[in-house]
Amino acid sequence: MKKYIYVLIFFLLVAMLFWGFTESNSDKTASHASSQQSAIVSAYKDIQWGDNVQKHLTVLKTDLDNVSNAENNSDYSLLAINAQYIIDDTQKAIEENDKYTVSPKFQEAQKEWRLALQDYNSAGQFLLQGANEAKKGSGGFENFQKAATLSNSGTAHLKKASESLGINLSLN
Repeated sequence: MKKYIYVLIFFLLVAMLFWGFTESNSDKTASHASSQQSAIVSAYKDIQWGDNVQKHLTVLKTDLDNVSNAENNSDYSLLAINAQYIIDDTQKAIEENDKYTVSPKFQEAQKEWRLALQDYNSAGQFLLQGANEAKKGSGGFENFQKAATLSNSGTAHLKKASESLGINLSLN
């Protein structure tokens, strides 16, 4: 009877060792698969964010082109309308940008993109004030200068975002 107990204990020990070994390997395999899946999800989110940036760059470029045309024609009513578009469109872009969680590789670019949008938004606000003042015949020059300064700052942030991504994000 003792002999059977020893044999049974031996088989139980072997079974426990085997079970522990296979569980350990499956944990490693599951961990590796989980890591790969996480990397794929992260890359997908980065791509989604990049598509969102491209979409808003296109809209912002159109807004800025329209502002430039209105300025060249001294059409302050049209300038005010397009300044409001810049305000609205950059606000929407900021809100959408904030919904994305990007990988560490893209976080600096995302931060710079947001700063660019904030500067363009502020520029739009000063542009709107200047256009409304100019429509009334009371100048607006100071607000136009502030708008230009903020627009240049936005462009500098856009350049920094481009450099951190290694691509050319441009409004030209």
